[in-house]
Amino acid sequence: MTKSENIVIPEGFKTLSTPVRAEDNIGPFYYRKTDAGLTLGFYTEDKHSNAIGSVHGGVLTVFADYAATMVALSGVKENCATVSLNCDFIGAARLDNWIEAQGEVSGRTGSMTFVSGKLTVMNNVIVSFQAVMRRLQKTKT
Repeated sequence: MTKSENIVIPEGFKTLSTPVRAEDNIGPFYYRKTDAGLTLGFYTEDKHSNAIGSVHGGVLTVFADYAATMVALSGVKENCATVSLNCDFIGAARLDNWIEAQGEVSGRTGSMTFVSGKLTVMNNVIVSFQAVMRRLQKTKT
């Protein structure tokens, strides 16, 4: 497996410009905000593969966690930390796939946000996820 030289990021997607994070080593991950909501994505490369040539489940889990976090933080001025993340692996992704994530907040309490979502390749669900996020006050850096 090798990295495709013809990577095309769909129109409207951009990356966060922040200091190096774990997501940057696995990604880069992208996002697009529209009236319909937040969509996240990343393009699979050789570094994402497992021994059988598909995208490693750990990579998909990291992307699901990133997506749950971004969804939880949409429209609020706070930080969050993952309390739990459950992933159901329904399908597979391969090299040179564009994987998208979408989710929704299903509830908020004073201290927690509940998120559910899915990862897809060409509109086929490969992972469904549910997350509980601890709501944290935004800190100044």
